[in-house]
This record gives sequence, structure tokens and C-alpha cells, in this order.
Amino acid sequence: MGRIFTHLTQLLALRGFEDTQCGYKCFERDVARDIFSTQVMDGWAFDVEVLYIARRRGYRIAEVPIQWHYRPNSRVNPLTDSIRMIREVWRVRQNGRAAFMTDTLKSI
Repeated sequence: MGRIFTHLTQLLALRGFEDTQCGYKCFERDVARDIFSTQVMDGWAFDVEVLYIARRRGYRIAEVPIQWHYRPNSRVNPLTDSIRMIREVWRVRQNGRAAFMTDTLKSI
């Protein structure tokens, strides 16, 4: 499911990342305030939205590998959580387009 989510994320919203979900997210204080004042999602695509906003605003992003361990007792439901993932990544894309259009109209 993780690989499918990564491919879906790259296709719909955020290209160029190996994995948007696994790992730590570290920010400088002013950058965090800027990003999180705009961020609205709190589900599966939370990380995708945060990285999408950061990239859109021109912040430097570094992807640094971490050591990850699989846990067989995961509570992920392949059917319902997959549907939720697709919806949320699509919403990141739609929110990004809406923000772009709003910014474009404001500059005219």
C-alpha cells in the first residue's frame, strides 16, 4: 500500500520524493508557521500537503533516509484506507489548483 500511495502521490500532487510518509519532518520556526497556517488536512495526505505547500512556496526540502521497521500488526485497512488515500491526495491537488487560481486573480 505504501508504494501505491507513493506512486499516486507522484502522479497527482508531488513528484520527486521517494516516500512522503515515512520519516521526520523538520522545519525552521518561521517556515513551519507559514506552512502550517495554510495547511488544512489531518489525514493520510497530511505529509503530502505540507510538502506540497513547502515546494510551492519555494522552501528548500531535503529527503534524508531513516531506518524503518515494518510492524505486522498495522491497523491499515487495505480497502477503506486506500479509498481515503486517493481522495486526500486528490484534495491536495485540488486545493493547490484553487490556491493558484486565487493567487493569480489577486495579482491581476
